[in-house]
Amino acid sequence: MHPELLDGVRVLDLTTFLSGPIATRALVQLGAEVVKVEPPSGDPTRAGLGMRPGQPSLPFWWQLHRGRRSVVLDLKSAAGRESLLALAAVADVFVENYRPGVIERLRLSPEALRSRNPRLITCSITGFGPDGPAADAPALDAAVQAFAGAFEYPAVFGMPEGPIPLTVADISGGSAAAQAILAALFARERSGFGCHLSLSLVETLLQWLLVSDRMGFLRSPATFLAEGSDGGRFVVQTTLHFRDRLLQVLDAEPATAGLARDPRFATWEARVANAEAFVAAARRAFAGRTRAEWLARLAAAGLPAGAVQTIDEALVHPQLMHTRAAGVAGGHRVTRSAFVVDGERADDTSAPPALGQHTAQVLTEWLDFGEERIAELAAAGAFGPPSPA
Repeated sequence: MHPELLDGVRVLDLTTFLSGPIATRALVQLGAEVVKVEPPSGDPTRAGLGMRPGQPSLPFWWQLHRGRRSVVLDLKSAAGRESLLALAAVADVFVENYRPGVIERLRLSPEALRSRNPRLITCSITGFGPDGPAADAPALDAAVQAFAGAFEYPAVFGMPEGPIPLTVADISGGSAAAQAILAALFARERSGFGCHLSLSLVETLLQWLLVSDRMGFLRSPATFLAEGSDGGRFVVQTTLHFRDRLLQVLDAEPATAGLARDPRFATWEARVANAEAFVAAARRAFAGRTRAEWLARLAAAGLPAGAVQTIDEALVHPQLMHTRAAGVAGGHRVTRSAFVVDGERADDTSAPPALGQHTAQVLTEWLDFGEERIAELAAAGAFGPPSPA
């Protein structure tokens, strides 16, 4: 049985899109009970970003929202709001990533929630912060990247100016939020009280950008793609002592014999100045053997190199099969929990919840509501407009 480190921790997840679900996904993988609270219309990303509600779910949804339960509450109704407050009174963590001001308009501020439950840990994820001159700006990933200066990063590697082609702002924010929640849970064990956590995507992204390669130390010829005689592509990356080690390996190849004595490549500075010629020579050597042969030779020499794979190929690689890091859920190839505890990994390949699938179940388990009380809430619009009689 997988040792669930957060067993018994209850999390109310009011997040959408990416940053919040990434945070709560980590909590799921560590054993927390995460209840996703959705409006009657459902999370807009259920069908995939840019798709219309009701269309089939895409791998995005299957990867991100497995292992949790779904409760539908209409927070604009008094009954829905009161139901959420009742759930918060018995929860451990409350996470939201609304735009600044929304949670206050719903009268669900951290102060309101913790007045019901002083042990509750509340976490708000915003784009630019809860207040200030940029707080109300729409915070999609590219806009946050532009604000944080991430657009200069592709240019370091000779690529056109623009966003990093990965949702790094959301990922950095979600990762930081999960870390902060875990620290708050630990602190609560000593103090007995919860706290409010506030994180912004721009600040967490800047933390990453400031320790990234802003000077281009890893651009060509330090990093370049090559192709073996069988057409298999692989990447070679050399820094520090690896630089001369690669030169020695290439010098021993018939196609590049004497390369180490070529004054254009005698020093690293010379190789940088003649990067195009050096990489062309290296590729001639690499074209003489298959990719597998070269990866074995480079590994034997202690040189960093790796086969270029698609995501789908990575998910079925023998390494991930050996560690059981990937599986299949609903016909989609997905990753399992990244956390291995005492040699055990959670096998979280269950389907994501249907909209509102666990509403009655959670209200019964957490609040001891019976069928009559749940019917009263439905009639009062707690779960959306009541059905006509």
